[in-house]
Amino acid sequence: MSKPHPTLEWLHVCDYAFRDEQGKLCMIGLFDSMQSAQLPGRLPVFSVAIGLTDGQGDYEVGLNIVSPSGKVVRLKLPPVRLQSKLAKVRAVVRLAGLPFEEFGRFTFRLEIEGQPQESPVHVLEHVQAQGNAGGGRSGAASVPGFPPPPDFQGN
Repeated sequence: MSKPHPTLEWLHVCDYAFRDEQGKLCMIGLFDSMQSAQLPGRLPVFSVAIGLTDGQGDYEVGLNIVSPSGKVVRLKLPPVRLQSKLAKVRAVVRLAGLPFEEFGRFTFRLEIEGQPQESPVHVLEHVQAQGNAGGGRSGAASVPGFPPPPDFQGN
């Protein structure tokens, strides 16, 4: 009998993810865009967090990052173990200095047992920074490789 294929509940890209003292997964600084003054763009460090369930057994997993031109970076991740169909796995991979060699839409997609998962995926828009003419924003948005500030306006 073959083992059940797990369900990917979610996949998020964030600045930092970790487990707190009670074991809860904490994600800080979720983002879906980044700005770079020039290519390649780089984030010094960022995390990809995933949530899996509905499986039973050990599974080989990987992360595929698909560039706007279709180039795929395949990262092999440590295997995950689901003790039962009701179990949930929360895993984090921390990436450092990964180059974003073009501007456009990058898609982060989990692969389980060699099969890329159709959804959910995380889409990251890599845009060219526009200097000081870009809407008057300052601070982290003007630093190459940092995501822009949140879209809300203060009251």
